[in-house]
Amino acid sequence: MTISSITTPTTILTYLAQSAQAATQLNTQVETDQATSMIEKQLQQKIAAIPTTADDTLVRVSQSQLNQLNKQFSTISTRSSQYGANGNVFTNINNQLAALQTAIKNGDSTGFDDALTATKADIGNLVVIPPTAPFQPDQVLQLKTNGLSINSSGSYDLSTPSGQAAAQADVNTAQLYINQLLTATTSNQIVASSLATALSTQIDALNQTVQQTISTSQSNVAAQTAQLTQLAHDQEHLIQLALGNTTQLSSALASMATISAPPTSAFAVLQDAVGATASSITPQQVSSSILSLLA
Repeated sequence: MTISSITTPTTILTYLAQSAQAATQLNTQVETDQATSMIEKQLQQKIAAIPTTADDTLVRVSQSQLNQLNKQFSTISTRSSQYGANGNVFTNINNQLAALQTAIKNGDSTGFDDALTATKADIGNLVVIPPTAPFQPDQVLQLKTNGLSINSSGSYDLSTPSGQAAAQADVNTAQLYINQLLTATTSNQIVASSLATALSTQIDALNQTVQQTISTSQSNVAAQTAQLTQLAHDQEHLIQLALGNTTQLSSALASMATISAPPTSAFAVLQDAVGATASSITPQQVSSSILSLLA
């Protein structure tokens, strides 16, 4: 025996159920879209209102201090380099003065004049550094202006003991003077190096403070943004659930379209309600009985 498939007949109630369902879905979607748009707009406004820095005043003050410290560091670094260069020049001058002493002992007028020329060239290479605290005066400008009190070999006559003694006395005086300037320059270079190290430490500490403040701010903004976004999404889901439950009419129509033995007349509907009281009959039973007339 062949079992034929059972099909549900199409009735007015079927079309009404389909129409009600489509209308409900469309209306729900429109309302959901409107609510979502409003929530997203409010979300963006709240995110934009989050402070971008945890302590903007601290960052501004720190940046101002950093600018000043960087300028000081640049000046001190330049001074350190200049003192270091002058220190090297003074060392070369001392070497030339030693060469002068050797030339004097040997009675070497040519060697004496060559060393004196090299000494004068070295003095010309010295850098004049403005005397500012905490550095001590290095007397470089005075040296460049007046030079060393050493004359050419011809003024001494290095072939004689008296000439050699006079030349040696001038060179000795020059060596003492250059050593004093070299000591002051070396001391200034040490001071400059110490100041540069101290400034570098302060700059690093301030940079770390600024970066940590900015990083903390960014973390706070990210956390607040995530929290606001989650709350907004929760609101959207609750609204979707609430609107999704407003489909009673389409559900009732759909259930009546597939009822197995629907009443065929108004009398049958009344018969179903016989014996029912106001407290026992439900609105759904009334709706089902009435809507079943359309099946």
